[in-house]
Amino acid sequence: MISTEDRKTPLYEAHKSLNAKIVSFHGWLLPIQYTSIIEEHNATRTRAGLFDISHLGKLEISGKDPKAFLQRLFTNNIEKALPGKIVYSPLCNENGGILDDVFIYNAGDRYILITNAATFEKDLAWIKKNCSLTLPSPQGGEGKGEGVVIKDINDAFGGIAIQGPASQQILSKLCEADLSRLKHRHFIETKVDGFYALLSRSGYTGEDGFEIFIPADASIKIWNDILEAGKGYGLIPAGLGARDTLRLEAGCPLYGVDTDETKTPLESGLERAVDFNKDFIGKKAMLEKKQRGLKEILAAFKMIDKAIPRTGYAIEKDGRKIGIVTSGTYSPTLKENIGFGYVSPDNSKAGDTFDVIIHGEKKKAVVVEAPFYRRTRLVRG
Repeated sequence: MISTEDRKTPLYEAHKSLNAKIVSFHGWLLPIQYTSIIEEHNATRTRAGLFDISHLGKLEISGKDPKAFLQRLFTNNIEKALPGKIVYSPLCNENGGILDDVFIYNAGDRYILITNAATFEKDLAWIKKNCSLTLPSPQGGEGKGEGVVIKDINDAFGGIAIQGPASQQILSKLCEADLSRLKHRHFIETKVDGFYALLSRSGYTGEDGFEIFIPADASIKIWNDILEAGKGYGLIPAGLGARDTLRLEAGCPLYGVDTDETKTPLESGLERAVDFNKDFIGKKAMLEKKQRGLKEILAAFKMIDKAIPRTGYAIEKDGRKIGIVTSGTYSPTLKENIGFGYVSPDNSKAGDTFDVIIHGEKKKAVVVEAPFYRRTRLVRG
């Protein structure tokens, strides 16, 4: 339901002019689709799709030794984020519970954090609260994080993602930088359509593509000009519906659905983004949980029986409940029904089978390795 308190992104009027179906998404008015979810999904997989990502949270961290501050705050090793590079990391509380999963951009003189829309205010409050935490000092010993400067840049920027095999060819028409030189999860500060842009080779779809943060007041012009540049390549606008099916095929968990504060990175399949060789908030609790043994693990599965799993459906084995579905959909690319769910560890390995309870009936499913889809495995014409 749309509320009068919902915010409009800088691209809202562009969506209305394209007759998009608008929905409320974590306090933002965003397009769920323009034509159909499957059409937009397939266009992104085979040509290119254009997405509004203005709702994502944006923070700038600078001041006195921001790297040491972020190193203590996040689970992943911030040293991996060399200038021009992006690091993905969970942000956890003292119990190891995931507050958010964040992309951290090292811009040399500052760091830029891209957060989920639903968690932005919570993240900002948590980061400010922990400005007083004890940090390792570059001179040895310990210091405090009070010298860190935290800047909310959310309203200053709009965001656009262009995803799909034709995205580089399209965006190159408007970008002054040579995009062929930009590696995955790297970024540059450049100009797109004549305007400043924080441009990264990244995305949430499993396809090659770019995410661009540009001045809010220039967003509609840049959006329209990208659509115009992409006409000969089959580029179409795509909404939240396609973004969700694409991200699930790509094996990307969605915060608030597949992960939240009740889960740690250990059971959520995100341990790869945890560096236990450094100190961070939640480390002690996570190590203790690891030693005790996990009670549940997020597993990827495909349906054997013909049925679509949905969030909240029970998972059973031999008539005993062993877990719950967090995400599920029909995969337009694979033409199969797929999902994520938390299950007991002894039912989480590839090849394990269980039943998903759908409308009171048991429907068989099998655990598979994530992601469901890798673009390098498909040959495109």
